[in-house]
Amino acid sequence: MKKLSALILSLALSAALLAGCGASASSAASSEAVSSEVVSEAVSEEAVSTAEAADSAEAIQFTFTVTGADGESTVLTLDAADGEKLSIALADAGIISAEEAEAGFVTVVNGEAADYNKDGSWWCLTDAAGEMTSVGVADIELHDGDSYAFTYTK
Repeated sequence: MKKLSALILSLALSAALLAGCGASASSAASSEAVSSEVVSEAVSEEAVSTAEAADSAEAIQFTFTVTGADGESTVLTLDAADGEKLSIALADAGIISAEEAEAGFVTVVNGEAADYNKDGSWWCLTDAAGEMTSVGVADIELHDGDSYAFTYTK
């Protein structure tokens, strides 16, 4: 965007220079008006780009299912920002702790602990197709309509 602004400014200065070299005062005023209009358009385009960048983090909804050791499932519809990490969204919803969200290694979901060292239990993270994800909870970026699940596994 800075390059575009510099180019527009250069064109405006060139037009003003040419207008000043032998043109009448009304012609120079006309060139300045055109230059001002071009600069105004550039500022407007920059404002639109900034607004588009803000919209890129728009609110989305995703589905998250938790299946505990007893086999009962809880399906939740959660809100997040587009591109937000799954770990952060789950921590914000209170499903996992902020510490585990930051570490990316989850042992407690909805207050239920899985301890592999104690009894071989762990939380399996799956996608909408029910396939185990190839990355951890801290590496998944959310998008509208996504669906993930934690299943207590032993």
